Amino acid sequence: MEASRKPLAKIEGKKRMRLNGLTVAWRGTPRLDDWVAYIVNGTKSKKLILADHASERKVKTLLAQIQTLSKKEVERLAKG
Repeated sequence: MEASRKPLAKIEGKKRMRLNGLTVAWRGTPRLDDWVAYIVNGTKSKKLILADHASERKVKTLLAQIQTLSKKEVERLAKG
């Protein structure tokens, strides 16, 4: 008899930065390095990715750091 495994829980979130007016969304699985953070209301032709295949700690630290940056600085930090 084979035991069935419970699927891993995914976490999603969205936060609007007050100073630069950008909305950043993130999602991932706790204790795995599969987190991604991206700008939701960036340019329409491409999604601006802030972090990809990163740890939860790295994504949360990045979100704290970009709160004080301007919109242009955050878009320059992102990879398109």
